[in-house]
Amino acid sequence: MDALILAAGRGTRMGGIDKPKCLLEFNGDSLIHYQINCFKKLGIDRIFVITGYHSELIHSHLKHKVIFLHNENFLNSNNISSVWTARNSISDDFICVYSDLLFHKKILEDLLNDNHEICLVIEKNIRTETMKVKLENQEIAQVNKQIPESEADGNFIGMAKFSKQILPKFFDAISNIMKNNMDSYYTSAIELLIQNGESVHYVSTNNLQWMDIDEPNEFEDAKIIFKQIGDES
Repeated sequence: MDALILAAGRGTRMGGIDKPKCLLEFNGDSLIHYQINCFKKLGIDRIFVITGYHSELIHSHLKHKVIFLHNENFLNSNNISSVWTARNSISDDFICVYSDLLFHKKILEDLLNDNHEICLVIEKNIRTETMKVKLENQEIAQVNKQIPESEADGNFIGMAKFSKQILPKFFDAISNIMKNNMDSYYTSAIELLIQNGESVHYVSTNNLQWMDIDEPNEFEDAKIIFKQIGDES
């Protein structure tokens, strides 16, 4: 099992911080270091980090703890190009996580225990800004930001697992989308797979705590959450 951490973005909504969001600190520990420790505690040691904005700061912070891949096009694209950057490196089952995601380790553990070819972590309590999902027959039918809240069945939190068997189809879907839209999220490739008949499963957060950190006030809230989940991990 591999891990893929998407850490190329600039974090423009954070009010002009001069470092990647994954380097934000909680009680002296960075967010990305917390993520890596969660992976390692669950037996995942081959960890890829996709860098972009201020990649040198992430390199200096993590040194030899991970395998670095650089998204050369991070300024002109969305996270679909970051996942594409890993196409020649990922060869095993892998978990993909946004680098600004703070999560309880048990959420990651529950995802690891799922045995479907594609599995997303969702929360069934709707949050306004986060990617929403629609469910049909206990599977993911849609995952995008355009789903109206009144029609959504939950949110995708930014953590997903893919089996090595699905990798060729997954990266083919990414390639097809990037031909027309470099500014897409990689979840567009998941939707394309669904349209082509692939089943996408999900596990719920089961009300365990998580937060994607986009704005300064969310960082302050995340500090409280970090203290709680840090004590439980």
